[in-house]
Amino acid sequence: MDDIKKKYQIVVSRYKEDISWLILFKNITLVYNKGNNDHLLSKFDTVQLPNIGRESHTYLYHIVQNYDNLADHTIFFQGKINDHKVLDIEDYFKNDNFIAKFNKFEINILKSNINHIGKWKNDIITGRMKLSKYLPYDWLTNQIGICINEEFTKIVWGANFSVHRDLILSKPKIFYQNILRYIEDHINPEEGHFLERSWYMIFHNNFIPKSKIGYVEDIYLENKNIKNIEDYEEIHVWLDYIPNKDYNNIILNYVIYNKYITVFPKIDNNIFYFMIKGTNDAHILLEFEETEFKYEFILGGWSNSRAVIRDYNNNTIIHSYEGSVLNKYEYIKFEFNISNEINITKNNISIFNFKNEYLNIKNIKIKSYFNSDIFWDYESKFIENSKFKYYLKNDTYKDIKKFYNNNYLDYYVEKIII
Repeated sequence: MDDIKKKYQIVVSRYKEDISWLILFKNITLVYNKGNNDHLLSKFDTVQLPNIGRESHTYLYHIVQNYDNLADHTIFFQGKINDHKVLDIEDYFKNDNFIAKFNKFEINILKSNINHIGKWKNDIITGRMKLSKYLPYDWLTNQIGICINEEFTKIVWGANFSVHRDLILSKPKIFYQNILRYIEDHINPEEGHFLERSWYMIFHNNFIPKSKIGYVEDIYLENKNIKNIEDYEEIHVWLDYIPNKDYNNIILNYVIYNKYITVFPKIDNNIFYFMIKGTNDAHILLEFEETEFKYEFILGGWSNSRAVIRDYNNNTIIHSYEGSVLNKYEYIKFEFNISNEINITKNNISIFNFKNEYLNIKNIKIKSYFNSDIFWDYESKFIENSKFKYYLKNDTYKDIKKFYNNNYLDYYVEKIII
């Protein structure tokens, strides 16, 4: 057993299964528990995890957390294996790179939606499964970056297998972190079913790296602070939102959900502008000196098909503009010229023009009802090609991971340690 302990580790993804069948191997077993605390767990090394992402999340979590300290062979098991096609347990302790009960599988099957049956079909009907927006093949090749040139592959139904450390380390840790992003926000994401069909390819096939986004939190940066800055497409700096704080005129992008925040753009003779991108609603609230009157400009609306200006106090629409005004992929410049007339232009084309009796802006506030689709930049020195982007976070939006999973799935994302 001592020799086995040096070479092998069993990693178990458990929910509520009886794992007494592993007692003989308890000294080399690590249980990731996502369910109840059975008394048997006290006999094992155990890590508690939220019940998300199926066994795929467990396996990838273990790889990421132990990337620099993996056993020679890691044996990945579900909590119950006797209802899957498996080998005898002793067979997983052979000195091969990848050991499993294989079936031959045609790649073309992955180019169509999975035909879920039985329990899994019922999970779709009840909403217990979160369907993917990708076909399995497209997800593997485009999102994960796996190179697939063969017509057939090997499949491990039930996802019980042994893999050598060298196979895992043939891809960087960020590769596995990227896969985790698709399965860490739901109990049963369909991408977990994709992974069951593709473990062999993930460990054996080549991959195409993605460009990287790096981010840091709560500090100001200069280029000299970051090593290998050339490795990153963009570098995002997340700062805590502090009311009325002077951020030294850096470019600030806001991700604000359902809460107005006062901003201080440069205003010259009641002329200012925002750079905005997104697909939902961008709310800009203007308050005027010596009056309680407020204009609210709503760019986008529920379906980005109508923009309106309303009397905020009386909740009445004053003017409207039919048509899409925002773009998810690029900043659009909206310039506000507030005088006897209010003129708002989108990329120098007028979309609103109406008479106005209020002058001297007191406050400008912004918000969105959606927490992942609106980006703001209000500084006049907006530099489109700058590698550094600064974001404010506040108590309505602390989950940076969710932000990147919603908006930057086409990139690797990693936290930069300074």
